[in-house]
Amino acid sequence: MIKNIRECILVLFFILLLPILVPYSLLMDRVEKRRRRQLASRFVCEQCGEVLGVEAIRLADEHWDEIVKAIIAKSEPGTRLRLVRTVAAICPHCGCQYLYRNAERTFVVREVSPEWERLEPKLDSE
Repeated sequence: MIKNIRECILVLFFILLLPILVPYSLLMDRVEKRRRRQLASRFVCEQCGEVLGVEAIRLADEHWDEIVKAIIAKSEPGTRLRLVRTVAAICPHCGCQYLYRNAERTFVVREVSPEWERLEPKLDSE
């Protein structure tokens, strides 16, 4: 009986926190996206020396959308996927791909291992 009461209290606690947690998570997502855009607007590409700009974020979003569509098209219906985004910015001048490191709040060059090249879907646009 005590276990049921604890579970009920825990469920009630989470239900009461939802009106706070959902807006907070949405706000934090917007803040993080804004930080990436601000960083991209002043980040200098390590390969070509040009500033990435907001265009780099847009290119990465489009590239990631294509990858996800290709993976979903190949997977069976009803399959639940857990995907980790591998590209945060793509230099519009030279095509260098960057990952975003949240802890350091910076971009780092994405180094592709031979195993990932084999697994990553090849897209017609590349």
